[in-house]
Amino acid sequence: MIRTSPFAALVFALLAPISVARAEVFVLNSGGEVSGRWLNRDEQPLTRYVIQLGARGRIVLPAAEVKEVVDSDPAEAEYRRIQPGFADTAEQQWALAEWCREHDLHAEREKHLRRAVALDPDHVEARRALGYAKYDGEWRTPDEVMTERGYVRYKGRWRTPQEVQLMERDRKLEVARKQWYVDIRRWRDWLDGKRAAEGRRNLLAIDDPLAVPGLSDILADEPVPQARMIFIEALARIGTPAAMQVLARGAMEDPVEEVRLTCLDYLKKQPSPEVAGYFIGKLRSKDNKMVNRAAVALGQLESPTAISPLIDALITEHKFKLVTAGSGGSMSATFPTGGSGGGGGLSMNQKPKIIKRLFQNQAVLDALVEITGQNFNYNQQAWKYWLASQRRRVDFDPRRD
Repeated sequence: MIRTSPFAALVFALLAPISVARAEVFVLNSGGEVSGRWLNRDEQPLTRYVIQLGARGRIVLPAAEVKEVVDSDPAEAEYRRIQPGFADTAEQQWALAEWCREHDLHAEREKHLRRAVALDPDHVEARRALGYAKYDGEWRTPDEVMTERGYVRYKGRWRTPQEVQLMERDRKLEVARKQWYVDIRRWRDWLDGKRAAEGRRNLLAIDDPLAVPGLSDILADEPVPQARMIFIEALARIGTPAAMQVLARGAMEDPVEEVRLTCLDYLKKQPSPEVAGYFIGKLRSKDNKMVNRAAVALGQLESPTAISPLIDALITEHKFKLVTAGSGGSMSATFPTGGSGGGGGLSMNQKPKIIKRLFQNQAVLDALVEITGQNFNYNQQAWKYWLASQRRRVDFDPRRD
């Protein structure tokens, strides 16, 4: 229930239609005018006028330069007229606060709400209007309760100090990563001009792991093999697992063999189970070319964990599309399914047919020989028998006869 006095009710009825545009017009002795919000109205003695000019900031005028102040806000003018008629009691201050609420005088409303609470600490309506609620028998705001529980306000939500610390750390890391991207892009552009030597030095001097995403993204779109080699060297210098994963992708996907082999050279110097696992996964590729590239990499890394997957990849089956011309035509084309063999230009009468082919993968056999010192050619069963016999030994040496 909202408690109001008969006097306050009469005030509400008489003054409700008032406009809410808020500003004053300061008429200057010089004849000019300034329109804005009077901020220091209650300052005594009044020697100056502090005026808020909307979003443009504020100005200060000496009182001697102002001839008169004209209210352009009827609600404020009426508020100042009726304010003395409200007694300094909790009920009357609450009533005046309600009048201010209806006329969008927010600062004045809060002032009277706080006065009502000061006069009557258990004034329910004023407390609730100020955002208070009862917690364990005491009036407190939700902010006060959360603060007492150890939470802090961060980006519009209550969080633990630990969460804020982690989020701040992540924010700073993201800023650093973005800055690295800008720097790397600029230095890459230098490679094409007079500052090529400086750009190369800057790129090769990078040792911050936060630069890896920028190096990786720009490397992926780099068309010049020589520039890619610089990025690869920079990533190798950083040497984090994330950087080595980028080199592993380069060893598989770069179109230039020299670049792929350079990636492998760096990977050999810093072998890791994660990189070996990446190449092992590529042995299951639908593209026979990628199977053999992965085998070359595993042979270079000489990882014993690759032996069993390599045995399985000695002979692989791949699907192809066979397209033959209709109406007795003799033209045909084959390409792997899912690849970019392209069907452009084929007539409506051409009907694709899926065929399967088995491949004996020389690169896979070479990798097995390199890792184990054995050679059972493409006899997968013989390889498996040998591997099982090695596993029965306590000290497994893949090169032992």
